[in-house]
Amino acid sequence: MEMNEMLGREVDVSEYGNLETFPVTAPTRITFHTEELQALCPAVEGIQPDIYDTKISYTAMTKAIESKSLKLWLVTYRNQRIFGEHLAVALFDKINAVEGITDVRINMIQNIRGGIITHIAYPLNARDK
Repeated sequence: MEMNEMLGREVDVSEYGNLETFPVTAPTRITFHTEELQALCPAVEGIQPDIYDTKISYTAMTKAIESKSLKLWLVTYRNQRIFGEHLAVALFDKINAVEGITDVRINMIQNIRGGIITHIAYPLNARDK
């Protein structure tokens, strides 16, 4: 069994990528905010991380996502080569597939690259179009 130190304790690598949930007693709007989401730039050879200030929001109708499991899942992107536009869709797809969760929104701001700040929002709603 392979273990890594994460979040102040030993974590089995099998825990990475699994979103754990817990029941809620009433619909609740939840937003997670992290400045630590990283992925590798697929357009540049070598190790060049793209770092994102990310907000993940959703409505917990019957279940909510446990934050530690979210952190462990987000870490799995650290070594993946993926454009931010694709990453936003991947985050949405995983969270949107969780039973008991609706109205998922992903907002990411990529750290400045070449003097440009990139803001990615998925999915679009009527006022974004």
